[in-house]
Formats: sequence, C-alpha cells, structure tokens
Amino acid sequence: MILTLNKPNRSSVYLPSVLFFLFTFIYFCYFAPHIFYFQEKSSLFIFSSDFLKENLQQPGGLLIYLSIFLTSFSYYPIAGSLISSAILILIIFFSSDIIRRISGKKAGPLPYLIALALFCLQTNYQYLFVNNLGLMLQLAILSLTLRRTESWLPVILIPVWYFLTGGFALVFLIIYTFSQIAERPVIYIYRISLSWLIFIISFYISKEFLFFQSTKSLLTFPWSPDETGTHGKIFIAAVILISLLPLLAKLKIRNTLSNRLSAPLYTLITSTGILIFLAIIGITKNDRKTRDYFHIEKLFVEKKYQEVIDFNLKNPSNNTLTSYLNNIALCETGKLNDLLFSFPQSPDGKTLFLKWEIVSEILKRGGYFYYCTGMINEAHRWAFEYMVMRGLNPEGLKMIIKTELINGNHKTASKYNDIIIKTLFYRKEAKEFEKLIFNDAAVDSHPELGQKRRLKVRHDFFSITEDPMLNIERVIATDSLNRQAFEYKLAWLLINKDYPGIANEWVNLDRYNFGSIPVHMEEAGIALKTLYNLDLPARGNLRISSTTEQKFTQFLQVFEAFGSNPQTAESELRKRFGNTFWYYVFYK
Repeated sequence: MILTLNKPNRSSVYLPSVLFFLFTFIYFCYFAPHIFYFQEKSSLFIFSSDFLKENLQQPGGLLIYLSIFLTSFSYYPIAGSLISSAILILIIFFSSDIIRRISGKKAGPLPYLIALALFCLQTNYQYLFVNNLGLMLQLAILSLTLRRTESWLPVILIPVWYFLTGGFALVFLIIYTFSQIAERPVIYIYRISLSWLIFIISFYISKEFLFFQSTKSLLTFPWSPDETGTHGKIFIAAVILISLLPLLAKLKIRNTLSNRLSAPLYTLITSTGILIFLAIIGITKNDRKTRDYFHIEKLFVEKKYQEVIDFNLKNPSNNTLTSYLNNIALCETGKLNDLLFSFPQSPDGKTLFLKWEIVSEILKRGGYFYYCTGMINEAHRWAFEYMVMRGLNPEGLKMIIKTELINGNHKTASKYNDIIIKTLFYRKEAKEFEKLIFNDAAVDSHPELGQKRRLKVRHDFFSITEDPMLNIERVIATDSLNRQAFEYKLAWLLINKDYPGIANEWVNLDRYNFGSIPVHMEEAGIALKTLYNLDLPARGNLRISSTTEQKFTQFLQVFEAFGSNPQTAESELRKRFGNTFWYYVFYK
C-alpha cells in the first residue's frame, strides 16, 4: 500500500509545470498585456532578404531575427502570453532533463527557481524577449548534447552556434564545460580544452576579420540586462544558476521532505509553493500605472480619442505622458479648452507638448503634437529620427507614410508602404494606404489625412523644438485658420494664468468657427471681469453662458461660506469646482 502511494503517476509529475504555465499565461494575458503591446510596437519583423541580411551583421543577429519574429505575434496579447509562458516551461523542461541525465535523479525545485527569476524579469515591459529565448536555446542544445555524451559534434559546431546566438553561446560553453567535469573530468579534459580553443579562435576571427565590432559587443550581444535597470542583478543571478546547473545537479543533497512524504502529497506541496511564489511576484510586480498608460496609448494610436478621455476621467493619472496624449485627444475632439482642467496640467507645458530630447520615450511620442496641430513636416522628422535611433517600428512607419501622403510625396510614401506590406499584421493598413498613393483626390477625401492636409501649415519655417509654443505662435501668424493650433495657444495661456494674453485672444474667438465659447475661456472671462473689472464683449453669436455665470456665483458662495479662507475652503471647492479654471487659479 505504501509503495502504491509513493509511486508517482504521470499527472502528478507534470502538475507543477502545468500550474506554472497556466498561472504565467493568465497573468501575462489578463494582468500584464502592456508588456507585449510595448515590445510589439518597438520592433517590426519584415519578410525580406534585406531584413535578413541586416541581421547577419554580427554574431547573435539571427537570434534577434527569431526574437523579433516571435515578438510580432504579440500583436495579439494572447499569442504573446502563450509564447512567453511556453519558453519558461521549456526552460523548466530542459533544466530538469539536464539535472536528471547528470545526477540520475529527479530535478527538484532548481529548474522552477530559475524559471521564477526569469518570470520576474519578464514582468518588466523593458525586459526584451530575446533574453529568455537565448537562455532557453542554450539549455535545449545542452540537453540534446547529453543524450550522446561521446559525440564531438557540439565541439565542432561551436563557431556555428556562436554565430547563431552570439554572447549566449558563452553560457552554453560554460554549462557544457561543467557538464563534462561533472561526468568524467579526466577523460573529457581534451574535449573541454578544444571547445574553449575553438571558441577563442572563432571570437578572434570575428573581431579581426569578419564583423569589426567591439570586444564587449561580440561577447554580450544580444544580451540586454542593461535594459532592465535594477532587474539586471536578477538576470545575472539566473545566468549564474544556469551556468552552474551541471555542478549543482551533482551535489548530493538529501531531500528529507520528498523521502518522508508520498509522491502525490510531495507534488501537492511543491505545486502550492510554486503558486505562492508566482503570486507574490505577480502581485509585487503588477504596476497598474504602467498598464493603464499603455492601455491609453493603445487607444490613442487606434484613434479612439473619446475612449482615451473617458478612461482618464474614470482613472485619473499624474503621468505626464498620459496627460500629453489625453490633451491631444481633447484637441482632436474639439474639447481641449472645455475639459482641460478635468485632468492634471503642468504649468511648464509638459502636459501640452514634449520638448526635443534624445530619449526614446520622448522622441517616440513627441511628433503626435505636431501632427495634431498641422506641423506635418515636424511630425515626420520626429518619427524619422526615432527610427534612425531605435530601428523600424510600426507606428513610426505609419506616421511617415501618412505625412508623405499629406505632403503629396507619393513616390516616397510608396517606398515606405512597400516595407510595411511585408509584415505579418499590418498588411491590411498597407493595403488601405495603397489606395491613396498617387491619388490626391482620395487623400483629400480621407477622413483623417484630408483633414490634416487642410490643416497643414502652408508656410515653412525653422522649427524650434526647445520651444514648442514659439512654433504655435508662428503657425497662427502664418495661418490664421488653424483652429487646433489656436486651441493649444489658449490652453497655454490658461495654464499660465496669462490674463493679458487671454484678453488679447478673446477678440479672435469668432474667427475659428467655435459653436460656443470654450468653457474655460468663459471661466477666464468671468475671472477677468471680477478681478480686473474688464468686461469682455460678445464676439458675434459667442457670449458667456448664463450657466457658467451661475456656477461662478456658487463658487463665490462656497468660498465666502468658509470665511473667504482659501485653505479651509479648498476641500469643498475641489469637490464641486475642481475641474474649473477658477480652482486652478487658486490652488495650482
């Protein structure tokens, strides 16, 4: 009876791995889809010989090629989650197989410890997909090598493996060396020595005659622990554990718990422990602010501007990039100066526009402001410069195609569209662009590109990227009908509480086809009348509404009810008037 209980069945053996896979898949798919959104939008796989050649320029390039190919499937979060979880499970499988073949015993918890560390890293959206893939391949090749321990083929193929996987091949060489030492160090000393000699010769030839890269690049590419910040230490620890796997497998550690408990009970305890650690990592690494930001960005690039606004109203955020994209969404929907103070704003203008910086997060998104306000050439420049620095990406390419079409540069637009049509998941959009190329009438009638072409600045000028507001002034000076540029100017004046500027622009309201005076301009007009006794006249059919006047009366009544003390009145004023220009003037 005891023997029956201790004999593990197939389902109990695989239960920890099944639970590990299910947990990571569900976590990635439902709690961290932003990881795959970011990574998919940061690269682009192209089915072309030129793209393949581009990834043959140094050892490890083919691994990058494979990584970008797999990353492209993250267009669908469920596919990205499936691939990432599958790689972690394969790491567990190959690690367990290596331990079993070297020690002749079950692997125990060590493979799960490695996978837990790599799962922790993968919860960081900046941790590149290539890292786990590269480590998994080294474990896979060693697992296959141990099936034929007398074969010299792994030694002979080291140069090929180095070319295929780059710096990750060094991990294989280390674990292969330790696996030989763990088996029969005296017999295999020649094989170990020859392996290292071949690697050193391959490295020397690569550096001096083939690739002309730095020593650091040839030894580390395509490793990317620097991209993960403080997570780099966890990555190095995981690499060390993997490297020492053969030696750790040889250690004779008595597993008292597994000896005393029946196999099913031991499996249950192990599975529970794994789930607990996974849950701890998942909870501590679950960054809602980051997830919400990328959700907003996804809605934004899909042109779902109203959904961006609605989400931010329900989920207020102090993230500057969130407010920046939200303000563009407000401007695109004609609500910038009606809802501006319903969201956090920065007096220095960082929530209105981004100043030029050679920082990927800034450079990647800064062009949206210029595209919104009709500075099409400047939007093109930001997208192009970002891709020069970081490589091709889908949104950058689409921005360049759109700006070229707006400018009537159909031949150039066609060249870029030929790139995007060779991708996996952007062919449909490329087909839509194809209908517009060499067809100005189609561009003019397009709901987005036609509107931007009509809004486009007609007089070129040198853009001052360090002072975006100066560019807005130049647009208005050369094109008095650019309403969206005018909206941004009003927003800037309101944020800076520039009463003289607001008074000067009041007379221009009727030139931009407003159906009514923007709410915050009405509030500013009433403030000017109260504070400076300046009664701003109606402009055509535009006049301050009685609703806004009544609301200001209520604001003053609340303020007076607290003894006209700003500090004591703040809480009640924020509750009832926190989204008004008046509250902003008092407390921001």
